[in-house]
Amino acid sequence: MTVHCRLALPQDFPAIRRMLELYQYELSDIWPQELDAQGEFGYNTAPHEQATHHFAHVLLVNEHYAGVALVSPAKVTQREGYWMEQFFVLKRYRRAGHGQTLAEHVFRSHPGLWEVGQMPANAAARDFWRAIITGVTRGEFVEVELTQGWWQGTVQRFRVPPEL
Repeated sequence: MTVHCRLALPQDFPAIRRMLELYQYELSDIWPQELDAQGEFGYNTAPHEQATHHFAHVLLVNEHYAGVALVSPAKVTQREGYWMEQFFVLKRYRRAGHGQTLAEHVFRSHPGLWEVGQMPANAAARDFWRAIITGVTRGEFVEVELTQGWWQGTVQRFRVPPEL
């Protein structure tokens, strides 16, 4: 089995948009959204396609798409650094270390300050990110609970060293 992570290329974006549809469907019980006239949730990937301040990364297993991570400028608890905007691994590839591989690839690609958030009802994501971030930072992170504002949930804030 070959596992490869990389910054998304222009030809990856149709697959990225489809994976984001799966992601949004999977979270539809805790993320209130409606389908549009085409029966899609829709996700604006245009900033990530430009790859100037927003980035998309893909996870490939045996050269097949297996996951996606979207990164944007920090915006929830700080104004400097990066925000893990979306992170999704297909169910088939979970619990095999592929999510960790993608997360570590993304962090290595963007060293510096980070914030990663989880919606209140997504305990599995919270457990996943706590474990990943503990490993990346050797436990050096701050966790805050946001109960007001445009984004609510748990947020981990930390610094990724350049030598990760």
